[in-house]
Amino acid sequence: MTEEPDHPGTTFAERLDWLFRTTPDQTGKPYSVRRVAGELTRRGCRISHTHLNNLRQGRAPDPRRSVVEAIAAFFGRPPSFFTERPADREPPDDDLVHLLADPYVRQVARRLVDARLSPEGHALVVAVIEQVRRLEVAAGSRRRDTARLNRS
Repeated sequence: MTEEPDHPGTTFAERLDWLFRTTPDQTGKPYSVRRVAGELTRRGCRISHTHLNNLRQGRAPDPRRSVVEAIAAFFGRPPSFFTERPADREPPDDDLVHLLADPYVRQVARRLVDARLSPEGHALVVAVIEQVRRLEVAAGSRRRDTARLNRS
């Protein structure tokens, strides 16, 4: 019996495998076990690609809490993703799920999580985003005006 693609399963291995299958990297391709293990190690959670693959395949016992937290953070999930029963989970915010399908949004979200900014730091990031948006809107208006003048 095959599980539905939108259902992460019930065991740690099933949920980890589901994350690998359903979470694309910035290029839209699935993450490799080697890449995730390397990134986890870079972030301070030493794990080999072999052990991570064994966890994914269910051939290793469930990992210690620090590893669960590191894997969850990498994939942008709370650690409870691996432990809660599906019925206990709140349904995802459809808008957020749709937004996180965009690799650029995921990249920014991951950087915010990795940076562990203060509330003030988050406010500055939001202010910078708003300023960039205003500049791009203004630049777009100038381009449209120039194009209109050139057609006249």
